[in-house]
Amino acid sequence: MKPLFKRLRSGRQKPWLLLAWDITGLKAAVFAEEGGQGRIVATTESPQARFTEALDEILLALGRQSEIRPQRVALAARSLLPGIVNLPVPPDRPRPTVQMRELVQSEIEPVLAEFGSLWSMGALLEARRHLSAMDREKVTLEEAMRREGRRTPLRYGETALEMELIHRAALDECLDLQEHLQNLDASTMAGWRGRIQDKHPLWLACGVGAANYQEWQDAITRRHLRLEACLPLVWLASESTAEAAPDKRRDSPVATVSLELHQEEVVAVHRQNGLVLAARSEGRMERRLHADWLARLLADWSGEARLSVELVCLHTGDEALAHSLCDDLGLCTGHPVQLRPVGESWERFWLHLAREASGDSSRLPRIVERELRGSLWNDHDIRRLAAIGVVIAGLGVVEGLQRYKLYRLNTTVAEKSQVEKTKAQATQSEARFNAELNELAKDLDVTRKKLEPLLNDHGRLSSISTMRQNLPDLLQMLAQTIGNDAVLDSLRNSKVSSNATSIQVVAWSPSYTGAQAFISRIAEQSRSLGYGVTQTGIIERKGRNNKMGHEVNFWLIPESDDLEGDSAVTRPASSPPPTTATVGISAGVPPARP
Repeated sequence: MKPLFKRLRSGRQKPWLLLAWDITGLKAAVFAEEGGQGRIVATTESPQARFTEALDEILLALGRQSEIRPQRVALAARSLLPGIVNLPVPPDRPRPTVQMRELVQSEIEPVLAEFGSLWSMGALLEARRHLSAMDREKVTLEEAMRREGRRTPLRYGETALEMELIHRAALDECLDLQEHLQNLDASTMAGWRGRIQDKHPLWLACGVGAANYQEWQDAITRRHLRLEACLPLVWLASESTAEAAPDKRRDSPVATVSLELHQEEVVAVHRQNGLVLAARSEGRMERRLHADWLARLLADWSGEARLSVELVCLHTGDEALAHSLCDDLGLCTGHPVQLRPVGESWERFWLHLAREASGDSSRLPRIVERELRGSLWNDHDIRRLAAIGVVIAGLGVVEGLQRYKLYRLNTTVAEKSQVEKTKAQATQSEARFNAELNELAKDLDVTRKKLEPLLNDHGRLSSISTMRQNLPDLLQMLAQTIGNDAVLDSLRNSKVSSNATSIQVVAWSPSYTGAQAFISRIAEQSRSLGYGVTQTGIIERKGRNNKMGHEVNFWLIPESDDLEGDSAVTRPASSPPPTTATVGISAGVPPARP
């Protein structure tokens, strides 16, 4: 069922009320999607003979079973009959809706008439459960005896009344049903679906009496529901989950024949890759199902290779007999025969009905109100009114443009006048502002000259104060970093006020590696004091004992200063920072030259 659920998920997420209207009554199910999966949440049925009364009964029963209240309705009806019709129209270029409906109606009317002839009074009384099969045989036998005895013949219903097998209300009910099935007003509602099959057009159609369709529509609308789609119960009962496109991995398409066992008729539906190709039907006419009879129904297709046959049971009374016929039918046809039980048939029926009703297009013919309306543009009066409306709209647009241009011209003149007035006022204000600005500039220059010496002294004193606060900690840190690989030679600081907090460190190491290790230790420990190492330089020269070594030269500066930072540790530099002069403030620890 996974491909079916994928197609269902592509539609809208609102729940459906699914209805199956047959001679025996009305069946209903509520279909909803939960967690991306469609499922039936409630089912019920009503034996009422009138659609309106049956609908009220099932709505009441469903309300007790589930809190879901669907607004959309999909109806599958037994009296909505499908058929394969011959239309002189290519499926890819259909005619306007009105013309298509007329063509389909002329083709589907014989199908409706044939279906109405199947339902004799005895068939209706048995289908409505007013007569059993045995009682029906008794009435038939009584009629035969009357004919043989040359007694006054009676109608079937009157004979059953005389034998006290039924009540008058049951006969009236079946007479009303018979009138509906005969479609006496000859007005038909129709739907169609066309496609190209093996390079030939194939049209599937369905039709029902307009009075029946209007009764369904009115009953559903009065209960604040919306009839979205009507489909034939025949063909839909045996619909498969196979995809429409053929499987390219297979050498030949998959062909199936489904035998639908309805109350008074057996319908054989021939499909290829899940799509209907042909159909045949034959009335049961109180005959017992037999393998030879069913084999004749599908004789036209039994010669196909890889054909599979399925018996679809829709009524519990047919299931046991159909199960016993599977083996015999397989021997008669030479093809495998499967049985679809009643429970599985209806479970799959609801899912197929939801799929066919919810999609933008279906594999079966259906009646959808929006598809029957056609295009309003085909009406001459509508086109004439539209042309008049276009002319009036055009005149309104022209007048609106002229009024807008006049408004824009008046607005532009007023804006220009305002701009000229504003410009004159701005010129006067600008002259006054420039004079005041010149006076303020002169006063500012005089004040700056007075404050500049004071600012210089303040900056120099602040730098010296900061350096003095940090000097003890720096000296202690330098003393702790002296080891066997380097000795401290001298410390200096800059007298320039902007660099007064910078300290130059000069040390000596017997090896280049020791010099680098010394710089790395200084850089790591000075970071905690807020200082960084920059302007590093390692120069090879002799020590005091005339042995070769390396002089280490670098600056300790506050990290907040905008200098080179830690990245300069690995880049040697041979000169002190520019614009500075150095003086010794401490020699640190006396060097021990090797």
